[in-house]
Formats: sequence, structure tokens, C-alpha cells
Amino acid sequence: MQPTASTPADIAARLPAQVIGALTELFGNDLQQWRFIIDLFSDTVEQDLCNLEKAIRGGEDAHIIEAAHRIVGSARMLGHLSIGDAARAIERTAQGVGPHHERTAAMRTGLAALRGLVDQFRQAARDCVWPDAPVAGA
Repeated sequence: MQPTASTPADIAARLPAQVIGALTELFGNDLQQWRFIIDLFSDTVEQDLCNLEKAIRGGEDAHIIEAAHRIVGSARMLGHLSIGDAARAIERTAQGVGPHHERTAAMRTGLAALRGLVDQFRQAARDCVWPDAPVAGA
């Protein structure tokens, strides 16, 4: 997405276009609200990832499905389709049939990929120069 007069180029360049689009649709160019939602997502997704990891270790498909679904919903609401899709893949695997140890291995692999996507997004959001943030070195 191209930055508007109210969306600094730095933010538009660092965040996925779908996230910029979703935030713009929901909050216009209120960058304080954008930052609040991104920070809220970043905080809650960490707990959701911990719950998902614990559920995978415990081998309880219902808990895996619930934990993954929370991430799907919050990521898609934010507009981050690749995080939502990665969590949805884990959810589908937990809903599937087949030997549990094979599904568990696939879910662990999916969790590692999901964590990588989340970490990448969180780092990009931290690297943004938000209008109310102090400039590094100042």
C-alpha cells in the first residue's frame, strides 16, 4: 500500500500491505490506534503461541484447535494473512486423521514457521518510527 499524507513511508514500508489496509479500514489514519492494536496483537499472540505450544506438547487436539483458532482470528482481524494461514494450517492438522505422532510432528514444524512469522512481524513493528516515539539516538 502506498503511504498517504498521514501514513509515514517508514510504517507503510515495514508492515505488510494487508495490515496497512486493514488498519486503515478500521481506524483511518489514526496512527496511535494502529500502534495500540499492533502492540495488543504482539502481546496477546505471544501468550497464544505459548498456549499452542503447550497444547501440542500435551497432545490434546481440542486445545490445539482452540489455541490455533485464537491466532487465526486475531491475525486475520489485523490483516496479517500469512500468520493467519500458518495458524489455520496447524488447526487443520489437529482436526485431521492419521497417526497422532505424524500430526504432532507436522504441528511442531508449523509452530516453528508460525513463530518465525510472528517474530518477523513484531520486529518490523518495533522498527517502525511511530510519530509519538522518540528518535533513536536523540
